[in-house]
Amino acid sequence: MLLYLAFKNIISKKSSFVIILFIAFAIALLVVTNAVFDSTEQGVQETFVSSFSGDIVIRPEYKSPLSLFGDETPVTGKLTELPNLTPYDELYQYLSESSFISDLVPQVSGMSALSSDSEDTKCYMFGVPALKYLDVMTSIRILDGKAWEDGEKGIMLSKKYAEKMHVSVGDTLQFAISEGFSSRIRAVPLTAIYDYSVENSTLDKIVLTNPETVRAIMDMSDFSSSDKIELSSEVEDLLNADDLDSLFSDSEDIDEGIQTEEIKITDEEIAALQNSYTNSSSWNFLICRLSDPKSTKKIIKDLNKTFKEKDWPLEAVNWRSSAGNTAFYLYILRLILNIGIIIILGAGFIVVNNTLVINVLDRIREIGTMRSIGANKRYITKECMAETMIMAVIAGLLGCALGTVASNVVSLLHITFSNSFIIQLFGGKVLHTEVNFSNLLGSFALSLFIGLIAWIYPLLTALHVNPVEAMQGVK
Repeated sequence: MLLYLAFKNIISKKSSFVIILFIAFAIALLVVTNAVFDSTEQGVQETFVSSFSGDIVIRPEYKSPLSLFGDETPVTGKLTELPNLTPYDELYQYLSESSFISDLVPQVSGMSALSSDSEDTKCYMFGVPALKYLDVMTSIRILDGKAWEDGEKGIMLSKKYAEKMHVSVGDTLQFAISEGFSSRIRAVPLTAIYDYSVENSTLDKIVLTNPETVRAIMDMSDFSSSDKIELSSEVEDLLNADDLDSLFSDSEDIDEGIQTEEIKITDEEIAALQNSYTNSSSWNFLICRLSDPKSTKKIIKDLNKTFKEKDWPLEAVNWRSSAGNTAFYLYILRLILNIGIIIILGAGFIVVNNTLVINVLDRIREIGTMRSIGANKRYITKECMAETMIMAVIAGLLGCALGTVASNVVSLLHITFSNSFIIQLFGGKVLHTEVNFSNLLGSFALSLFIGLIAWIYPLLTALHVNPVEAMQGVK
C-alpha cells in the first residue's frame, strides 16, 4: 500500500519527471566520463607496460623518488649515481622461480650526451640485453637493422630519435660524460631503428644500448656472479696475475724455442669472459611481466613484505611509479578532470535537492491532512523516502542505459587525435570508450546515494509544520 501511494504521487506530479530526468542525465554523464577515463587509463598503461616499464619494477630503496629514468626529485630532476640491486643473484632466482612472473629483464640506467656527425643531444641510456628486452617489450617494432647479440656493442634508436640525429643503421654514435677536467667517451654503432605501436613523447627520450657501455660511461663497478662462471685453476692463475711482466719474471733471453705446458681454455670459458655482462650482478632495475596483470597490487604488496622479511633493501613498484614524472602528470590531469565532473554532479545535487524541497512544500496541506487523520511522523517519513528512492532507482537505471548507449556511439564515431599531448592523455590516436560492470554499479550506487540523502531536508521542513496550519495551507 505504501509503495502504491508513493508511486501514485510520483506519477501525479510533473516535478517528479524533472527530477528523474536530471538525475538520469547526471548518471549518464558519469557513465560516459568513467568509460572514457577507464579506457584511456588502460591505454596509457598498456603503452607503458609493453614499451619500457613492465607490470612491476624492482628497484633499490632510495632516499629520493626513483624511476627507470633515474632520480625523479622535482627540483633537481637529474640522474644521479644509482645504487645497484642487492642481492641481485638471490632476487633473480627468487623471481625466476615465482609462478606469478611470466618474464623479466634487468636494466642499468644512465644519462649522457649523445653525439653524431651532425647533432648533439642529451639522452637517457637504458642498458639492456637487447634480444631479451625485445621479447619482454612487445610494442617495440624493428624497422631497420637488428638487435645486437649478447657480448656485442650497439645502440637502438626510435625512428623519431634517429631522424632528429640524422643517422641510419651502421653509423657510429658517441656517448660522453664530462667530470671536471676529464671525460669518458664511448663510440657505439647504431644497429637498429625501431618504432612503438603507440606514439608517446616519453618513449622518444629512451636510447637502448648494451649494458657494458652504460656501466663504462657511468663508471659503474661491474661484479660478476661467481656461481655462474666457473674457470679452471690455470685460467684463474692467468687472470689473477698482477701484470704481464710477472708471468715472465724468471725467464732469460734465449735464441731457441722453449716448449711450455699448454693451457687450454674451453669455448664455454671464452664465451663467459666475452659475455661477462650476462653474468653481471650490477643492475639498477629488474623489470617484470606478470602472468596475471590484474593481481598487480596484491603481488606488489606480497613482494615488499617478502623483501622486508628477507632484509633485502629493495622495493617493488607499479608501472606508474617506474615510468617517471610524465606518467604522474598525466594521472594528475585525469584526476583534475574527474574532480571537475564531481563538481558538476555536486551542483546537480543542489538543484535536485531544491526541486525536492519545492515538491514536498507543495504537499504540505496533504501531509497535514494525513497527520490529522492519524498518520504519524514515521509513516510520513516512510512514504517520502519511498517516493524519493523510487525516483532514484528509475533515474539510475535510465542514466546507466543512456550512458552505455552514448559510450557506444562515441566509440562508433571513431574520433581521432593529431595533437601529441592529447594522444598521450588518452593513450592512443583514437578515442575509445569501454563500459564495464564496476562503472555501471558505481554510477547506479551514486544515484541511490543521491536519493537516500536528498529527501531528508525537505521532509524535516514539512514535519516541522503544525498539522492545523498545514491543513489551512499556511506555509
